[in-house]
Amino acid sequence: MTFSTGIDIGGTKIAVGVFDKDGTSVAQKVMPTPSDYGELVRLCAALVDDLDRACGEKASVGIGAAGMIDRDRGSVFAPNIPCLRDHTFRSDCEKLMKRPVRLANDADCAALAEAFDGAGEGHKTVFGLIMGTGVGGGLIIDGRIHEGPHGLAGEIGHLPLPFRDALDGPIVECGCGQEGCLDKTISGPSLARLYHAMTGRPIEDPRHIVTSLQKGDADARRVLDQFYTTVAKAMVTVIHSYDPDIIVVSGGMNSLPGLYQEVPRRWERYALCKKLRTKFVPAKHGALSGLRGAARVGGIT
Repeated sequence: MTFSTGIDIGGTKIAVGVFDKDGTSVAQKVMPTPSDYGELVRLCAALVDDLDRACGEKASVGIGAAGMIDRDRGSVFAPNIPCLRDHTFRSDCEKLMKRPVRLANDADCAALAEAFDGAGEGHKTVFGLIMGTGVGGGLIIDGRIHEGPHGLAGEIGHLPLPFRDALDGPIVECGCGQEGCLDKTISGPSLARLYHAMTGRPIEDPRHIVTSLQKGDADARRVLDQFYTTVAKAMVTVIHSYDPDIIVVSGGMNSLPGLYQEVPRRWERYALCKKLRTKFVPAKHGALSGLRGAARVGGIT
């Protein structure tokens, strides 16, 4: 196979893309994530068929999913994609796609892409952070995904926020069954909840906070200022656990204004080491990081 298709499954959308052997994108599509399991598998298979036609051959397939991967069963535990629970997702995809499918965590995929030829290129230890509908993490050491025996390495979304206080926003129950997880503290919906808590005004789309900031809204500035402190606390969990050379951020929240200046400015208040050399940067490949990594897991790029 000279082409590889990546599928990036998130809580709200599925992105697919096919890449040639040089890593050049041939075709891409984005669709909403179905809530029904059978519909989800059929959609993935249909999208793969579409991309096969676009590249003119049967491409290899890698899937990145926002959850914990059970390699033995080929299943995914994904609190933000509940329909995947208790299904043999990999084998069900293989039956419809009529080819082997490799399955990985979406944050692992994004981190792999960034470590290979993205913002983390040349670094020994790369931590890939996804901040979007949910929060995920992936760890790359010497160019290889480090999953651990249970696929839990880097799964910071389901750890509690350290040094938490009332200013960090409401404590919310997580899909994993716990409360106060990072997934419900530094994600997009978390920022919207923080805005509501601090201003008394509900907001559905956190992007509106950025729009308000650009118009000079003092409340938006105050909320983002607190949010960056909360993210800095969360990053201390990453730094103390993995001590990466670089943290590369992807996902829908990775373009917040001031994020890459303000978070490192604040994290030394909470970290054991007061002169951290850890870099905190946006993903070079942006929204394509997860796709490119999934395709690489699948075989070629």
